Amino acid sequence: MKRIGILGGTFDPIHVGHIALAKIAMATLSLDQLYVVPNRTPPHKPATIANDAQRMEMVQLACAPYPHWHVSDSEIRRSGPSYTIDTLKEFATTERKLVLILGADAAALLPLWYDAKHLGDYCMVAVIERIGSPFDDRQVCQELPNLAITQISWSGMDVSSSAIRQCCAHGKSIADLVPPGVADYIHRNHLYGATRD
Repeated sequence: MKRIGILGGTFDPIHVGHIALAKIAMATLSLDQLYVVPNRTPPHKPATIANDAQRMEMVQLACAPYPHWHVSDSEIRRSGPSYTIDTLKEFATTERKLVLILGADAAALLPLWYDAKHLGDYCMVAVIERIGSPFDDRQVCQELPNLAITQISWSGMDVSSSAIRQCCAHGKSIADLVPPGVADYIHRNHLYGATRD
């Protein structure tokens, strides 16, 4: 049975922290493949700045060097909010073991997710926790007893999509914050107020 990782997010834009996290998940969880899934309309976040097509293209550029990584438009194609349970149902087959990769902040909110009680029917969850800030999964396990959770410690990176957007707006370099192809795309398309270097 193949182990398939699912990494979702708004990716507005995708950055080197996302890439590092994905690499750690691939290695630690012995994943055969990783699907990176840009959200269309995340229920708990404001609207994105870059449109769906632009975010898809940036994610494709970032994932291109990694042969076992795939970009899915599963949530972009669907109308309405992007519910993870619907994505998992789309990916689930008898030949796949799905592993949903989450940061600790998102994992803490799992009991509040749409149809959360059925998440464990389709996947296990891998929580990426910052070294020195262990994720306490007792509350989640108590409320979602059929959901298997594993934890991966990571030193983390001081980078965020919002900080990158601010850098662009103020004419600062983003060369160390996003993959080269993504930086070029942002500048060519003047995303987030970026101008050509």
